[in-house]
Amino acid sequence: MEEINLTKLVLEVDYELIQQGVEPFQHPFHACRMIAERLNAILPHDDPLFQAVDQIYSELYRPADLFMPPMHVGAFMFRDVFFPLRIPVIFGSPAINPVDFLVDVPEIQKRWLFTEQQTGLAFFDQVIDLMDFVYGLDDLEKLGQLPDKRVEWWYLAKQQLEAAAATVLGSFNKYAVIQNCCISTELLLKGALMAKGVDEKTLASKKHGYGHNLENLVDKTAEKLPDFDRETVLLLVKQLPDYVESRYEAKDFSRLDLGSFLMNTQFIAGEILRQFSDRNFRSNFTATPDDTWDLSHRAFP
Repeated sequence: MEEINLTKLVLEVDYELIQQGVEPFQHPFHACRMIAERLNAILPHDDPLFQAVDQIYSELYRPADLFMPPMHVGAFMFRDVFFPLRIPVIFGSPAINPVDFLVDVPEIQKRWLFTEQQTGLAFFDQVIDLMDFVYGLDDLEKLGQLPDKRVEWWYLAKQQLEAAAATVLGSFNKYAVIQNCCISTELLLKGALMAKGVDEKTLASKKHGYGHNLENLVDKTAEKLPDFDRETVLLLVKQLPDYVESRYEAKDFSRLDLGSFLMNTQFIAGEILRQFSDRNFRSNFTATPDDTWDLSHRAFP
């Protein structure tokens, strides 16, 4: 089969995969299977046909499109610049280097980031919180330890966090970031309260001290979760703009402000999920013997 015909066949099969909703990174594998079926052939995995299909895909798609997507994409603010934090899918128990989560960041910037210990600590702080959040949530979903509705609210909070990160990494619509952080925080806290038996109708009631009042939600969450870091989380939600007012009033927030809102919300996500899963990278984190790491959360100014 000539390459030009194979390319045409790959394009036809690829269109079918798009219609089926197959993720881009899965296209090469499924395309090889479908092409082999059309040829009525049973081919070994090292057959040149598979290599040729992979080569065609490498020309048709960007490398990033063909990699397995991360578990979550957050953001870390260094000075007033935002770096993507990609929490990877991890199989087994390999050693990990959190610095590798900084994708597409030049080496000189990575070295600059760790010049000051507090900046490096803030980076590890964010990585740990996102890992506790994302992997804890994945565990709870797979184990079915909580009703689906509770987990669903936390996944909605995850979507809001990713939207906020995408905004600061791209268009930088400051008001979208504020709303994303406020909504995510509310969903995280209400999801925790639902997991502890508070019904959805009560959570929507201002009469019972819930509604959109984040400070009240923190206090009520702390009543249900004795290990919950009420003091820190309360400090952070007090820094967030008022949820309702921010929808109607244009306020002057700086890049530093928005970075603080996002990273503090990422901490809240990790702190909530630590109360419900066995994940706690914060307590298990170890550094080199010569380093002293204080990983109590640093609220960003």
